[in-house]
Amino acid sequence: MRVASLVPSGTLLLRALGVEPVGVSHACPNPRGAVVLTESLIPKGLSQEEIDRRVREAYAQGASLYRVRGEALEALAPDLLVAQGVCEVCAATPQEVAGALRFLSQRPRVLELRGTRLGDLFADLQALGEATGREGEARALAQALRERLQALPLPSHRPSVAFLEWLDPPYLGGHWVAEVVEGAGGRYLGPGPGEPSRRVDPKGLPQAEVVLLAFCGYSLAEAQEAVARHLSRGGWLGEYLRGRRAYLLDAAPFQALTHLTVDGVELLSRLLRGEEGVEGLALSLA
Repeated sequence: MRVASLVPSGTLLLRALGVEPVGVSHACPNPRGAVVLTESLIPKGLSQEEIDRRVREAYAQGASLYRVRGEALEALAPDLLVAQGVCEVCAATPQEVAGALRFLSQRPRVLELRGTRLGDLFADLQALGEATGREGEARALAQALRERLQALPLPSHRPSVAFLEWLDPPYLGGHWVAEVVEGAGGRYLGPGPGEPSRRVDPKGLPQAEVVLLAFCGYSLAEAQEAVARHLSRGGWLGEYLRGRRAYLLDAAPFQALTHLTVDGVELLSRLLRGEEGVEGLALSLA
């Protein structure tokens, strides 16, 4: 079976099941020689403010943020195409995929990942396992992930938590973030389980004991640079973090619903329990 993935979560889950896609999106990590099937219409190197402005303008106009390379998809002729129907900002939407498939002489089966809650991860795994003939691998992985979540110790005190997935302007993380924080032992002061991310005025940010920053699409080094630029021009973050526990994190375990999300829960559990030597960057602006 020839499988292509237009979304990073699909690529990561396929690889976890032992399936290497023959085609991937431009945002998928480590293409490994696969054909790149999408491209972003937002130029690289823009500030967070400019990215947010362009995204909102495109959304208001009903314009696409991505282009699916129909000619590459035609040449690749996959049997299964993994797409998503959750976030218009993160990857090609079902409408964009349908537009590209309209002109193909041989259309692949399309499997959309639509998980918005932590429990949906297991449904996505089952669907991918059934579609690729890897049902056994999917069941084994799901069981191992459930056991890891159930084994997590909880802190004696459940601190209140704010999770910022964007800085300029600030967005509180949504969808599965609430359950990730709660599973790690915190009390989330943001959108409820399954609810989308929410833009917040800096003055309206929750008065949390712990602030987590993991910017969608940013590595830890890139996030550190964004925070440094923000603070250098006197941004609101310095005042907000003063006197709070704050951590800057790589976004990879949090921005897509995959087996790596369980890594994120374990990481936050260690942070909230105050363990030392945890990967991440503690921010002290007191």
